[in-house]
Amino acid sequence: GLLLVDGSLVPYRSPAGGYIQMTLTAGVKSSAFLEDKVNEFRQFFPTKAQIAPYKGSPRDNGKRTTVLRFRVSTNKLRPVYNLLYPAGERTITQPALDLLGAKAAAWCWAEGARINPRTQEAQLTRVGNTWAEASRLQSWLAMLTGATSELKEYRRKPRLFYNGPEAAKIRQSLIEYAPQSRIHL
Repeated sequence: GLLLVDGSLVPYRSPAGGYIQMTLTAGVKSSAFLEDKVNEFRQFFPTKAQIAPYKGSPRDNGKRTTVLRFRVSTNKLRPVYNLLYPAGERTITQPALDLLGAKAAAWCWAEGARINPRTQEAQLTRVGNTWAEASRLQSWLAMLTGATSELKEYRRKPRLFYNGPEAAKIRQSLIEYAPQSRIHL
């Protein structure tokens, strides 16, 4: 569930059979959320890997932003890779959603929820790259929380829009599963 809408999984071949490399990144301002993700990951895959800072690509003004990265390589991630990358490209599939519950929904919400402080309406970004993926995620979230949303396009990407009462409903449903650093969402 942690990797449903975030993170990168890349397969590598080696003489010993290969492995999957997972990468999670965040800006310095999101370091607490990255820590939450790493702690969640370590509950299932113990590792000594650490979060490491690195300088990102230069921007137009020549400055480089510091990015935090957590990277792990293990073949134990192969079943997760097979679910999330069925044809070699990341896809939110129904089989993956069928295996996930409220904790995964809370990670999804924590990753992409944008709350309007004035109206308490919410939009959920990072709901997939296609209308079909977003529609699957929309139905799954409605089934788990009872909150309904409207699927719209924003800058060529699908997003889920929740009016005030529906946003309150989904937030109330997921708060007990929310990562500590994003409990305010």
